[in-house]
Amino acid sequence: MRTYSTLVTRQTVVRFTLWAGLAWLVLFWRLGEPTFWDPDEAHYAVTTRELLASGDWLAPMYNGRPFFDKPILFHQLQALAMLATGPTETGARLVPALSAVALIGTVLWLGRRLAGADVANVAALLLTVSPALAALARYAILDMLFTAFLFGAAALLTVAALQSRPRLEYPAYFLIALAVLTKGPLALALLGLTFLVAITVSHDARRALLALRWRSGLLVVVAVAAPWFAYMWMRFGDAFVQGYVLNENLLLFSRPPYANQPGWTFYLQIVAVGMLPWTPVLIGRLYDWTRAVVRRRAGPDALETLLWIWVGVVAAFFSASQFKLDHYVFPVAPALCLVIALAWRDVVARPTEDRYLGVRVGFTLVGPILILGGLTLAVLFITRFGLPSVAWLLPVAWIAIGGVLVAGGPRHVVRAPALTALAFGVFYLVAIGVVLPVIEQQKVVAEVARWTSTAAGASVPVCGYRLNRWNNSLLFYAGRLVSLLDSPEQFRDAAKAQGLFCLTTKEGFDELTRAGLQLNVLHEREGLWATSGRALWRTGPQLTTFVVVRTRE
Repeated sequence: MRTYSTLVTRQTVVRFTLWAGLAWLVLFWRLGEPTFWDPDEAHYAVTTRELLASGDWLAPMYNGRPFFDKPILFHQLQALAMLATGPTETGARLVPALSAVALIGTVLWLGRRLAGADVANVAALLLTVSPALAALARYAILDMLFTAFLFGAAALLTVAALQSRPRLEYPAYFLIALAVLTKGPLALALLGLTFLVAITVSHDARRALLALRWRSGLLVVVAVAAPWFAYMWMRFGDAFVQGYVLNENLLLFSRPPYANQPGWTFYLQIVAVGMLPWTPVLIGRLYDWTRAVVRRRAGPDALETLLWIWVGVVAAFFSASQFKLDHYVFPVAPALCLVIALAWRDVVARPTEDRYLGVRVGFTLVGPILILGGLTLAVLFITRFGLPSVAWLLPVAWIAIGGVLVAGGPRHVVRAPALTALAFGVFYLVAIGVVLPVIEQQKVVAEVARWTSTAAGASVPVCGYRLNRWNNSLLFYAGRLVSLLDSPEQFRDAAKAQGLFCLTTKEGFDELTRAGLQLNVLHEREGLWATSGRALWRTGPQLTTFVVVRTRE
């Protein structure tokens, strides 16, 4: 006879296996198959490959010149991955993918410590299928690594404070130092502001947070992180101060390098769309707690208070910045997944209690949102997208799963996370297995860059002319130093080298010939200039002709 413990163990094994399979699908399946989604991915990969080629593991270089945009740690870890896999797309993306696993594990650990296994499991499941997590885990930039270090430190400090476990503090401070070595003093700014707001507004958290050894922690951070910054300053002097401290931090925050930056509501919109279909639950949770405060009832506990403060600080900080990119606000995602899981726990335990009215309404909207998403995709498949018929699995699955949730009503709230995870599992099957290969067929810069480098040989110089966002991919796939040119005058100077090979567009070629330069076209391919959703349209995107030219001897 099977015992209860045996059944529990088998259920745990089955759930873990399903979860591991889902995580593999989201994070690792075909990780290295797409070529780089220029410009940032290839930029980081070029810098890391030059680190390996030069053997200089302290000073990042890009196309033979010092690269001051970010600290060194991401490139060092990416270099280790490339040592294991080669200088490939897989090697470049392995660190973000593994960082996503660590972030999911952090959410699981924090939830279990302070809210119980059910909350932890739901929060980790929601984060696993989050489109934001999947996108950054499969994109060879440092933001996933930064978030793993930063939120890991915040989680350790939270448990250390709320459960009086001082031994967890010093690993937290070490992770803060690693976050600084990944993306700079931004880590200290976000955690410091969260600490200040928390001790100001939360009576429950104030005493616990003030009991932490912050002064000792700051010494740990400085001892671990400061030597690299001091080394770069001593080696490059004012160029490092100007390039990193001023341009990449102070000026980037206070003065945008590009025009037409989005307004202060940009990140509210990003979070609202990125957290779908759970956005109504988050709004409902805010409504419930606001109503509780107005009625002088008990509000959120210390954990949820700190989670909301973290979300507010991160969103407000980046909203105040004059330079905005959508993925900057990603550190709010693990906290919001925990908030949704806490809301799920409460409404499942007390399905009719008035204090959770907003959350109940939010959960009733999850099914309709999935149905609406499925119907929208179906319309796009009919009117716009030219995809294989297997892609219809996605809208059909979303409509069916949304219908199950709607038909089940409140009693299906307990199954909402699992059913929604299933819907997103189908999404990743179609997106990674069907959609990305369709786009990849029209990305030709990698092939043309390799052809150029091979045809030129080791001794003939190679350049790119007005490739703009594809410059970094040219550098990576050519596997050599490349002159990046922007004017006929620059090209004329570079062409003094006999037999110069150059990758450009048909428009660039025409411009050079009008300037009087004598060029031969050696190779050409049609492909995407911008990797957008237009690549999926039945009518096809407007393709750009890429050409390899050579100066006439």
